[in-house]
Amino acid sequence: MSSTDKSTTSTPTTTVPEWDELPCVQYGFPKDKGPARAPKLQTIFEPTPENATTASPVYILTRDQYDRQQRLDSGYEVKGEYKLIATELQNECEADNRDNRVLYPVHIESDVYHEEGPAILIEWFHEFVEDYLGVPFHTCTLYFSGRRSIHVHVPRFISGEDQYGRFKELAKTFCTESGAKLDCGIYQKKPLFRLPGVEHSKTGLRKVEIESDWEHTRIIREATTSATSVPETYEAVLRQVFLQPPLMEDTAQPTTYTPLALFRVLDSDKTVLVFEPDKPDIETPLVEQDEYPDDPADSVNWLQYNAKEFSPYALAGGNGRSVAVVKIKGGAFARRNVRNGTALVPAYFYGAQGCAGEEFTKTKEHAPLQLSARDFKKWNHREGDNVVIIGGQSRNSRIFSVESWQATDAGYALTGDDASRRAALNYLKSEGYDVGESGNGGNATMRETTETQQNENRNPSVQDPVTSAGKLQQQAEQDGINTLSHNERWQVACRLLNWGWEPAWEWFKEQFGDHFDPSITRQQFRSIIASFPDDYVHVDVPAKPK
Repeated sequence: MSSTDKSTTSTPTTTVPEWDELPCVQYGFPKDKGPARAPKLQTIFEPTPENATTASPVYILTRDQYDRQQRLDSGYEVKGEYKLIATELQNECEADNRDNRVLYPVHIESDVYHEEGPAILIEWFHEFVEDYLGVPFHTCTLYFSGRRSIHVHVPRFISGEDQYGRFKELAKTFCTESGAKLDCGIYQKKPLFRLPGVEHSKTGLRKVEIESDWEHTRIIREATTSATSVPETYEAVLRQVFLQPPLMEDTAQPTTYTPLALFRVLDSDKTVLVFEPDKPDIETPLVEQDEYPDDPADSVNWLQYNAKEFSPYALAGGNGRSVAVVKIKGGAFARRNVRNGTALVPAYFYGAQGCAGEEFTKTKEHAPLQLSARDFKKWNHREGDNVVIIGGQSRNSRIFSVESWQATDAGYALTGDDASRRAALNYLKSEGYDVGESGNGGNATMRETTETQQNENRNPSVQDPVTSAGKLQQQAEQDGINTLSHNERWQVACRLLNWGWEPAWEWFKEQFGDHFDPSITRQQFRSIIASFPDDYVHVDVPAKPK
């Protein structure tokens, strides 16, 4: 993809921009290499201090605040309750009611890497980022810490101490509801986060960037052999995470990179998460009760809202697809303290098997159906509809309506003699429904599937496109690749990868010409495959060139 999409180099400067407001950070050091925290704040554009291992949130100082600290020789000449000028300035920013004076980078960590393994951690991260934060997981940057953690750098900030506290509570809620083991202890006042490239003192391994589908051996090999070093500036750290196409679509992209381009992104509303206090997107229904009703006649309605919900996405990591066949019994709702107000739909289950098969089933019973944020956005079914939902790790399910007799038969295939998900899918396919090859397909039609499942040896060019992705590909070939947005290029890449890595690679290389960037293209292709692994099992990913 285009070499202007994401820059990976940095040029440090000792010249402080002549701006009215300056983004600054505080660096931290090991015990034997300097002070625990630097006494002064430093702009994100200046060189990373020697031996620095951590950095604080971004504090937006006024010119007067910055000049005040610069008049001090060491930063320790502070009167009153503070020992460091940095602490005084940080507290002033925290107390300022104006927006975005303190920008906390959204970092997610788990330190049970060796106990649980990378695949489980990635599954937790994926669920939290997409379902709880509403951020596409493929836009995140992943790191191995060098010892026992995986770090996720999310391309978002949280503005202000109150919002940061709500974020911490959200992470705790996620852990309680899902059983995940995120490290919520890192979300403290004035936190310091480990810089990429820093060598771990106990293992000698560096914090290195990894891919979401890497296994333990590949991760350790990267940490052992990588020549990654600490970025020359903190601006380079932020640029690696933030300055990418999904965040820059609505921003005029400069032909050459300047620090102002990054600052414009940091100052953009689209990069700041906002958490509303204790108010789900969907109101909790009045029928919710604490106990099972005394009158048996009320039990069906109670169960539709209060029984254990069925998740089409649970236990998806390393397993197949879930299949559920339901009759919708009402509109979407939320339950108190259930997955941060996730959308639930009251339903009667003809039958359901989760991603791990019999470990999560529903058989002729009333219960809520859980919907991911992606699935809820496209949900258009009403009370009385008979619906099939085929879900999986992508949380972007294949959903379609069926006739009542088909729902009964498909439900029996999931619950009767020799029941299995494959039996239900084969039955639905025989009835003419597009069940796809994985659970990510959304509401695709039979014609769309026919187009994307062509023989891999056929040239992926389009003459008479059927799908929206095919039409976008034709537009790029006729009018130029730059007429497509990043998301539209992503759709085309999803389509082309059906023919394999090499045809997709050569198509983008031809369209971009001299502006083709192999590293960006590789990153985007791998993100697609990681997001929809079942769709691209036939795609061989070539080794990364050294």
